[in-house]
Amino acid sequence: MKIQSLTQKLGNSRLKELVDCIEAIIEDRVTARGATSISPVTFKKPLSSTRISGELTRVYVDGCDPGILYVQTQSNILIVYFMRIHPMYPFLDRQSFEETAFSTHLAQTLETTPAFSALYHAVLALGCQYHDGGSFDPGKGKAWKFFQMSLGLMADILVPRESLLNLQALTAMSIFAMNTCCLQIDEILIMEAARMAHALRYHRAICSTEQQVWCLRTFWVIYGMEKQLAFLNRENSLIADYNVGCSIPETPEASFGSYNWFLSSIRFARITSQAYELLFSISATQNSTETYHTMIDYVQGRLEKWRLTVPDGFRPGESCPPQTFVDPVSKTVALQTHYSYHSMAIALARLTLQIGSDDSERQEHSRRSLMASARRIIELTQYIDKAPHTPLFILAIMPLVALFILFDFVVHNPTHSETKTNLAMLDIVSGHFALVEHASNGSLPCSLVSEFAHIARQHVKDVNGGRGPGDMMEAPLTPTQRTYRGHIRTGSDAARDTQMPVVMEGNISDDHRPNVELSGELEPYKHTESAGEPADLLYYPAMDASFDFGSDPLLPGIDLRTLFGSVISTGFDSPDDASTFGGIMPTPPT
Repeated sequence: MKIQSLTQKLGNSRLKELVDCIEAIIEDRVTARGATSISPVTFKKPLSSTRISGELTRVYVDGCDPGILYVQTQSNILIVYFMRIHPMYPFLDRQSFEETAFSTHLAQTLETTPAFSALYHAVLALGCQYHDGGSFDPGKGKAWKFFQMSLGLMADILVPRESLLNLQALTAMSIFAMNTCCLQIDEILIMEAARMAHALRYHRAICSTEQQVWCLRTFWVIYGMEKQLAFLNRENSLIADYNVGCSIPETPEASFGSYNWFLSSIRFARITSQAYELLFSISATQNSTETYHTMIDYVQGRLEKWRLTVPDGFRPGESCPPQTFVDPVSKTVALQTHYSYHSMAIALARLTLQIGSDDSERQEHSRRSLMASARRIIELTQYIDKAPHTPLFILAIMPLVALFILFDFVVHNPTHSETKTNLAMLDIVSGHFALVEHASNGSLPCSLVSEFAHIARQHVKDVNGGRGPGDMMEAPLTPTQRTYRGHIRTGSDAARDTQMPVVMEGNISDDHRPNVELSGELEPYKHTESAGEPADLLYYPAMDASFDFGSDPLLPGIDLRTLFGSVISTGFDSPDDASTFGGIMPTPPT
């Protein structure tokens, strides 16, 4: 595995011990087991509801409480659901929702309409997060008390006949579950929302005329969320693009100046779906290297066209004016846009490096692209709110990915001229995670991440004979110092010279067996210096020979539950340990 390879290169076990420690912490949060204070997420309804005044409800929903009008004026913006959440996820009819939420018959409605009760409490939970009611841990904070009311109504949402109200309740809950406190259940809620949207035939625009706009809005919000989850988790999407026939409605509240965020995010989601199908699915492993390159160029072209449609101020790959990050909503939109783009750029660059076998211009460009994306991700961490309401994708996943990439670059290029900058970037991202730990009052021990920077810096010092990065010689490694690297043998390459054929699982007839090995066998070759080789050539490791490409075709994908290719134990996925919706549905394996 990759950890073993890096450990051998470092000459000590510090990295392995660190990764084991971090994985244990993540597993504890996912499973709520062991010596941890993390509460398991349940789908039980609280014995008593959390009651708040109508004035405070209005604050959480739309910020119109006259008692704090002065505070609203002083702080420029009162952080509430329809001001902070709705512009990014415009699925809720504000007028209709507020008519019910602020009516004198609210108590009766909550008692007789479980779906609205779940939606109402999820909206309160989302708004409450921005008023010091959020928490990094499940089961804690006022926001979680509201959310637990929604979780307790899951059976009532799933079992009856599907409806728009039921789907909107699931959607609001899915948005809340994108935060750190819901690591145990984030996938369940989004998957159920996607299933229900499909059952309602919203992807075919089959819905009542009077509610058609909100049916379509809700579907497309779920579409974007589910596509992102599927790509990051290295899975195929539950929503088949070839079966989607509904239009995208206008959403003026989701536009920021000339940037139509809602439409742009949907277009990007479509690209991720195509990328998985063409490059990372099991069938894609049949591609030859040439076909892979053609497909990568196609997806890269689509990604670049999408990037250019994003207006200045939000466009990834370019510097953003400071005013973009002043308004809290536009800041979140900008971060989501940039990080989404770089997640795809990283996936394409990694795949190019895995299938390549030489130091061609394409390979070097991919290494440079990989490093540039990682650096840009880290540069943007200064704008991230270290708060419970920040989505996990922004708060932790992308900064972690960037850290791992630069750590690899430093370890494998200790004498390179770029290493000094990469070490500085590792220090910056370590500072980001230290601030996250401080914000969580130690609940998230993120400062452990700083150990990666310490390990990398010590390795550079050792390689350079005790000199620090500031004294490094800008010289390439000698041939004996360079590491063997490998590339994935795909398509016709893998069909030739195969010594260990792979027996595919399942009863597949010979007529339907693909004419390509899915073992992801690596073909090692030794790098040799050439007279014309540039001194600043970077090296980035390919997969280890032990890696089974067929079992995990989306290696370039991103999953918080995997670090450097090592996977958390799946022992907690047994039926006895799975969470349930009151016995309705088991938790899908992680």
